Amino acid sequence: MSSSITLPPPYPVKVHSYLPLSSSTSSPAHPLQAYEHLPDYDAQASPPSTQPPPNVLVFIGGLGDGPHTIPYVRHLATYLSSSSNNNNNTPATASGSPAPRYRVFEARLTSAFSAFGYGSLAQDARELAALVRHLRGPLVGARRVVLMGHSTGCQDCLEYVGREGWAEEGEGLKVDGLVLQGPVSDREAIGMTEDKREVEAALRVAERMVREGRGGEVMATGEMPSGWRGSPVTAYRWASLAGVGGDDDYFSSDLPDEKLESVWGRLEQPVLILPSEKDEWVPADTDVMGLVNRWKSFCKPGIASDLSGLIPGANHRVDNPAGQEWLADRVARFLAELEK
Repeated sequence: MSSSITLPPPYPVKVHSYLPLSSSTSSPAHPLQAYEHLPDYDAQASPPSTQPPPNVLVFIGGLGDGPHTIPYVRHLATYLSSSSNNNNNTPATASGSPAPRYRVFEARLTSAFSAFGYGSLAQDARELAALVRHLRGPLVGARRVVLMGHSTGCQDCLEYVGREGWAEEGEGLKVDGLVLQGPVSDREAIGMTEDKREVEAALRVAERMVREGRGGEVMATGEMPSGWRGSPVTAYRWASLAGVGGDDDYFSSDLPDEKLESVWGRLEQPVLILPSEKDEWVPADTDVMGLVNRWKSFCKPGIASDLSGLIPGANHRVDNPAGQEWLADRVARFLAELEK
């Protein structure tokens, strides 16, 4: 029986290996990796050029994701690379703004794919800091670095800028902007598909294990809700994802003003917020744009981009071609704003 899935043709990437932060206790001792998309920007230049763009967009997926699992990233990389010429033929965004010059990297964190259950936002942030250090270094020499998160990757972005002092690691770990695509509440999404009694029972077990100092232990399969029994999840990560005020609880609609002030009010980098119009992981009664406007209200002036908005017709992963084109143009316009 043939599949209805249309696979993309092969495309080139460059794998970058880099070392974790020296003082890290949670990152592995072996090198980490990031995957750089290599669109054919050389052939588009006139005259042909092998000089890569000077700026970098780092894409971070959500729970269960890893490099190449989100369909729009390749399109975004191609879109941005087609804007990377140094000549008068440089394309413009739909708004007419000069197109920016960015390379697109996908981070492969140790929490990628099914390993998310062993991870934490703090661990992800430290690994992203090591990647930013690599990108700022002589091998890449990035002038600007922007983080773009999808789903739980949005939490990673906000966690990163909330922890980006990294004083013991030296300079060069600051990022220049954030793009949040598909920011959703894991806690509320879990409630949409799982039995409430199973979720609460699992949460009680997880919280007890954390209190007992066993947060790093994997929950027993039978103690988890039925939809979460396919991958191992530690007590800490389940409490973080499913508990009110857990470490992963950044985007729930019921968060108090004090929490939102502590998250959004501390941002120093411009942020672009792009929820999907038809996100299947958002409760139907949620006023998404009302929520976005509430988040923006806690940002300092000039931080939340006016380009923020719902991706038309898009589901959580932005599978629709029109949504991918709208997303790519909106991201390019935001990146162009950073040049001003």
